[in-house]
Amino acid sequence: MSATHYPKVQIFLHWFSLLLIGLTYINIHLRDLDLTFDWYDLMMDTHYTLGILVFFTVFIRLIVRHLYIKRTPEILPTPPVWQNKLAHYAHLALYLLFILIPIFGVLTVLNKGFNVTFFGYTIFTGFSANPETAHSIKEIHETLTNIGLIFIGLHALAALYHHYIVKDNTLLRMMPNRTRSGE
Repeated sequence: MSATHYPKVQIFLHWFSLLLIGLTYINIHLRDLDLTFDWYDLMMDTHYTLGILVFFTVFIRLIVRHLYIKRTPEILPTPPVWQNKLAHYAHLALYLLFILIPIFGVLTVLNKGFNVTFFGYTIFTGFSANPETAHSIKEIHETLTNIGLIFIGLHALAALYHHYIVKDNTLLRMMPNRTRSGE
């Protein structure tokens, strides 16, 4: 009997990644509310922490994906080969984007001459401020973020397309199994 769902750890990491990415995106826009004197700094420090968590979560996901590669549930009915290849490359693009986005974010902060914090602790000390370089790197960071958000949207649309139009089990494989007899 083949598995009908991904292993629970993969399902958790998938949805946890989405949560982290969503919080990171929302957080950067909350900085502009300026609710208190320290609000902006708190939001930026939180953004750094969330971005770093995204970075490490992606690496954990890649390791877990490799460890559980033989437990990947089949898509039933089987989609055309081109769809499998497209899905594979889209997943690789998502992984790559959410590794690169935090790297460019850290480089932006460092080139502004600021420290990068993780849960309030300095983990990287800023370089000599270079506003031009910081601006260029920030543009790359923001462009990659926008591309990443588009890919997430397309990923979600593809899952819904498979669920409601094709009527295969693509989406269900990544949904938590609600029965007690599950894996």
